[in-house]
Amino acid sequence: MTERPAVDVDRRRGGPFRWGAGSGIVADVSTVNRILVAWLAVAMLLLGGCKKTVEGEQAAWTSNVEKVNALMATYPGFKPALEERMGKAKGIYDASEGLDGEAKANKLGEANSTLMGGYVRDLQQLDKDMKDLRTKRVEAAAKAGDESSRLGAKVAAEDANKALDRADKALAAGAKDEASATAVVKKIKDDIATAAKAVDAVLEADKDKKDEKKATEDAKEAKDAAAKADADAKVAPWKCEYCGSENPHDEASCKSCGAPRAK
Repeated sequence: MTERPAVDVDRRRGGPFRWGAGSGIVADVSTVNRILVAWLAVAMLLLGGCKKTVEGEQAAWTSNVEKVNALMATYPGFKPALEERMGKAKGIYDASEGLDGEAKANKLGEANSTLMGGYVRDLQQLDKDMKDLRTKRVEAAAKAGDESSRLGAKVAAEDANKALDRADKALAAGAKDEASATAVVKKIKDDIATAAKAVDAVLEADKDKKDEKKATEDAKEAKDAAAKADADAKVAPWKCEYCGSENPHDEASCKSCGAPRAK
């Protein structure tokens, strides 16, 4: 009997297999093992990348303290509330001094979350949101394509101006404590978001009108082009299939050889 080779290929499956010492074929698992090891390494890397470190949280704390100090300078009316928040976060930060490793990193992370959470995060975002609303307000007026769009843009712009004025006044007045700051900032945030939504609606409606107008114009252009092609075909000269001469479209027979025009 012919001796079986040590390695063979199962052509029906297209994969490498080894002949076992016993009966049948066992799959070559080395490739599978390599894939599993690679995936495990990637998973460990991702988990490691998401894990807090003392160095990373310490750097974040330094950056966040600078951000809160900048907010105090920008919105002095909120200084009492921000100082109250800073005190709470600083207490947690100080509690990390006696810790090491993961416990220290987690405590620093808690201090960072406490410092920047809630109204502080929203207060930091407000400047960008208000700038975006001012830009959209101008954009809506500039892009208005017809009278109704211009009217809608005008109304939305007026509402946006009122929301921005209310926001400026509320930001200047500030808040004496964290509870007040939370309520004030939420009101400003919601007010700006409502005004921005109204401007977005005007922009979207104007875009829909322009898209519809363009679609109508494109359809008419295609229809006109088809009609012209049909008209051109009716007056196009025809070629005699016998002698190859061209004849005017209204000739019933070839002017050269007299053959009748093919139907």
